[in-house]
Amino acid sequence: MKKGYFSLFIALILILLTACGSNEADNSSNKQAAGQQVETQKAALTLTDMAGREVSFEEKPERIVALTNSDMNIIYALGGTVVGRQTQDASGVDPKEAESATEVGNTHDLNLEKIASVTPDVVVASSEQNQKDVPALEGIGTQVVLTGANSIDEIKKQISTLGKLLDKTDAAAKQIDSITAKEQEITTQQKDKKVRSLLILGAPGSNYAALPTSLSGDILEKAGGVNVAEDFKGVENFPQYAALNIEKIVEADPEVIFLMIHGGDEKETETALRKEMKQNDAWNSTTAVKNDRIVVLPADLFGTNPGIRIDEALTYMADQINQVAD
Repeated sequence: MKKGYFSLFIALILILLTACGSNEADNSSNKQAAGQQVETQKAALTLTDMAGREVSFEEKPERIVALTNSDMNIIYALGGTVVGRQTQDASGVDPKEAESATEVGNTHDLNLEKIASVTPDVVVASSEQNQKDVPALEGIGTQVVLTGANSIDEIKKQISTLGKLLDKTDAAAKQIDSITAKEQEITTQQKDKKVRSLLILGAPGSNYAALPTSLSGDILEKAGGVNVAEDFKGVENFPQYAALNIEKIVEADPEVIFLMIHGGDEKETETALRKEMKQNDAWNSTTAVKNDRIVVLPADLFGTNPGIRIDEALTYMADQINQVAD
């Protein structure tokens, strides 16, 4: 009898252990499924921005602040809108539909109070200028996506990134295809043009030569220009631009000098540079200055990243190159 009771006892224990194991397995499966559901809810959208940061959104972002005109015009071209934008500068507001958006400063001078007042879901900012500002922006309760472009290919990547942000990937793909077609058209058309060119970024108190690694330098080469500053060394905190080396510039003898004016009074900066070139014997010995081939580039196409209007910038540069080459 004792053996019978003992066998029955063991059987009951095994049944209980099996039941507990099954419950634990069920609970574990339920927890895993619940965890996956929460994770899915937390990542309604995840993208990698142009600074290599992974940014996730619990819900699709609707209220957007754009700190650069290039980001803003891309957003509108893709069918989006902004609630906050860069404070208007010399390049104006493009498109006009964005004029009613709140001005919130710019990449060099953020107005956190104004940004917070429009309760954004995301602030689209500059990868070069605003990485240091990410903690402060996140501190007011918004996500940050960083973009920027130093080449036409990077503008395409910028469009793709914003297409993902807006859930407008098809529209982004169409814009990229259009830019690629224009780029190929200009490159083919200008392949035999070899115009020696110097691009100067002029700002109050400082002037730099644009290198091929800059956006304007990339546009120049595709439009048929030969950048006479291609071997110059970029400055430490501004590697796409170099200090002007007059001796090397005179030796290279540019046929045309392009002037991009950034900040300050544009007319005043242009007048000062033209005066210096005319009065300086070294500058005045170059073919460009002798023939008065000094071209001030439109600020909205060259002073900053033109965004979706890069096709216009390519066309404009090619036309200017052709006036020298023909």
